Amino acid sequence: MLKRILTLAAFTLVLGACAQKSAYEAAVEGYEPVYCYQSLGGVACHKKPNFTDERRMVNYFGPAPEFYERPAPTPEPKLYAPEMVNYWAKDPEPLPRAKPHGDLTDRPWIPGAPNYDKAANRVATERELQAGTRLVDAENSPGQRAFLKSIAKADGDATAAAFDPEVR
Repeated sequence: MLKRILTLAAFTLVLGACAQKSAYEAAVEGYEPVYCYQSLGGVACHKKPNFTDERRMVNYFGPAPEFYERPAPTPEPKLYAPEMVNYWAKDPEPLPRAKPHGDLTDRPWIPGAPNYDKAANRVATERELQAGTRLVDAENSPGQRAFLKSIAKADGDATAAAFDPEVR
C-alpha cells in the first residue's frame, strides 16, 4: 500500500515538474507573439517561431515556442549526376608573337614593314590557319591598316604613307 502511495506521489511530482512554467514564461504569455533570432546583420523578429533557427533564438514574447506544432522535416532531395559526354571544348592556343615596340622592324611578316619577307608572311599565315586563329585577311583588313598607320605616325616614321589607303 505504501509502495502505491509513493509511486502515485512520484508520478504526480514528475508530471507537475513538466507542466510548470518559468516566471518569464508566465510574465510574457499574454503578449502578442514575437520570436526574435540572431542573424548576420542583427536581430530578426517573426510572428511565429522559426524552428529551423531555434538555436539562434534571442528572445520571445507570447506563448513559448514549444507550444507550437513543429512542421514536418523537408525530405532530402535526390541528386542526379549529369549525363556523361565524350567531348570537351577547347580554344586554340595563342601563337607566340614578338612584343610590339611601336615599329615594324621586329615583325617581318606584316606587309609594309621595312624588312617585309613574303616567306615569313606565308609561314605566319600557315601557322594561323593550322591553329585556327586567322580571323581576317591581314593584307586587306582596314583595322590592321589603321593600327599600323597609327604606330607609324606615333613613331614619326616616313612609312606611314605606306599604310594610308588613299595613297595606295
